[in-house]
Amino acid sequence: MSFDLGFWWEEQSISPAEAARKYGAMIEGSAGIADEHPALETFYADLTSRFPDLTEGNFQVSPWAAPLYRTSECLIVSISYPQQSETFEYLLALASRSGVICYDPQSGKVYVPKGGSSATLELADGSVIDGPSQGDVIQALGELSPEDWYVILETRPGWFIQVGFGVAAGVPAGAYVLEFKEGAEDRHFRAVVGELPRIIDAFRKSLSGDTSWRAGFHFSRVSY
Repeated sequence: MSFDLGFWWEEQSISPAEAARKYGAMIEGSAGIADEHPALETFYADLTSRFPDLTEGNFQVSPWAAPLYRTSECLIVSISYPQQSETFEYLLALASRSGVICYDPQSGKVYVPKGGSSATLELADGSVIDGPSQGDVIQALGELSPEDWYVILETRPGWFIQVGFGVAAGVPAGAYVLEFKEGAEDRHFRAVVGELPRIIDAFRKSLSGDTSWRAGFHFSRVSY
């Protein structure tokens, strides 16, 4: 099995639904889906200088589960699961520097290049807010419900704080499960919380880079 990602250039941010449509057309071999752009060439050159394409000679050490799929419009990669976490983080950072978007078909999430903060706020309806403000965070958390039951704030690839609400999140109705992760799987923790104001405080501080909120919770490590 593999973990697949698609990369291409967009003039502006696109919705997850539009990215999914384009990605589906690309893997079917359609042309004219995205504009050709030098940013994709830069991304490909930098990527293959670090991780060359899969060959018979390097398959034992390569992070790729299959050869890279490359056209003038896109690059699609298949990462082997044992190297997923490290390679994914590297690819997202490289894509942001190069100016291309990344679409993750496993989660349906779109990562777009950002000049400053790489933070994104993902909501249960599938929408993603790039570079969210404190107001965006407060509003999203205040709208948690059995239907809109989770919010994820990712501050950089693989580093996030997230909250799930009620039965959909695997906790009693009216309760919250708060989690944070620092890149590696062994740095993923969770706690069950009863008060929304404490969660809002944790999210606000996390957005500003303040980790002091963690001392106020009793976390346990998440097992995979």
